[in-house]
Amino acid sequence: MSRKTVLRVVAIPAILVVGFLGMQGLGSTKKETNKREFEPEARAVETQTLVFGELALQIEGDGVIESERKLEIVSEATGRVTFAKNNLKDGTFVRAGGVVMKVDSRDVENSLFSLRSEYLNAVATLLPDLRIDDARIYKRWFDYFNTIDIDKPVPELPEITNAQEKIKVSAKDIIGKYYAVRNQEILLSKYDIRAPFDGYVTSSGVIENSFVSQGQLLFTLSDAENLVVPVPLLIEESKELDFSTAPRVAIYADESGGDMLSGRITRKETNVDRNSQTLNVYVTFTNRSLNPHFLPGNYVHVEIAGRVLHDVAAIPRHLIDNDGYVYTYTLDEGTLGRQRLEVVALQGNMAIVRNDVPDETVIVTTILQKPLVGMDIRSLNMPELQPPSTDLAEGDTVEPTAGGGTAASRSAP
Repeated sequence: MSRKTVLRVVAIPAILVVGFLGMQGLGSTKKETNKREFEPEARAVETQTLVFGELALQIEGDGVIESERKLEIVSEATGRVTFAKNNLKDGTFVRAGGVVMKVDSRDVENSLFSLRSEYLNAVATLLPDLRIDDARIYKRWFDYFNTIDIDKPVPELPEITNAQEKIKVSAKDIIGKYYAVRNQEILLSKYDIRAPFDGYVTSSGVIENSFVSQGQLLFTLSDAENLVVPVPLLIEESKELDFSTAPRVAIYADESGGDMLSGRITRKETNVDRNSQTLNVYVTFTNRSLNPHFLPGNYVHVEIAGRVLHDVAAIPRHLIDNDGYVYTYTLDEGTLGRQRLEVVALQGNMAIVRNDVPDETVIVTTILQKPLVGMDIRSLNMPELQPPSTDLAEGDTVEPTAGGGTAASRSAP
């Protein structure tokens, strides 16, 4: 074996030994880093302080507007139409007491004049007998005779004061003829059809010279100014209303607001709908300007003023779990707590709770994933509740600790 080969064989193990010893030396001189542990980072949440006071409940509902007064007018006379306002077309407006339609009544008028004439003659034949018996009674009947006009409704009969007067009046059939005239006057009034109140006509139309018969439906009269909205409420909601005070109601054309009118609850039903378990309350209001958003048939949203509760607070109802608990912010520790609340009423998305909790209770309004009572939290919207933070110096790093938290480490110089 040559010298060169021997040197190679000896050099390789020597290099390996030297490398191994060098690595050992370097490993033994590695310096340990200085470590310091700190608390896990607090979870950021939104918070709200419970403020208790007086709160008026508000019940919301929906309904369809109806006319407070709606009347079907039926003909009580038979004959030819001599007048029909605007031919009784849909939407025709009529005033209370105004003539809407007339039916030919000449034969009825003639009979009435004949009966009035007979009545006038009967009273005239009574006067001579009364003049002989009693001047005072005679004067009373004479004055009455002068008030009778064949072209006007018959006046009321004078008061009969004694038996002798009653006998003479009966002998002349004064009372029978009087009521015959009154009945004919009533019959004649049925030939002039007048509006019982201001309203709008709904009809298929009746034109002049057409023929109508007794019992025929002529038109429907609806009051477009005085209106009512039936609003179905749950039993629990109706309990929050004081019906003895006619609760005030705000009526909106739609749920987004816009046009609004004011009304009041004037009555309620006494029967509960068996299917929906609701009770109808009736909101009455006036639409004097005839705003088209509040005409009969329109759908409206209402807000009803309910009972006034004292020493209560409103919180989002989704914050309360099935057992009546909410998560709280523990002021002295800055940790998550849990508090039971007593709910006295529900208002849409809000729950009304009674003041039976410690003063200045702060609730957590953020929905937490896997919340743990006692975990560190900090308030985003209430900086005064935020615990002091631990800042890392330059060169610090964050490492996980054995307990699942984190630790800051600083490299040695």
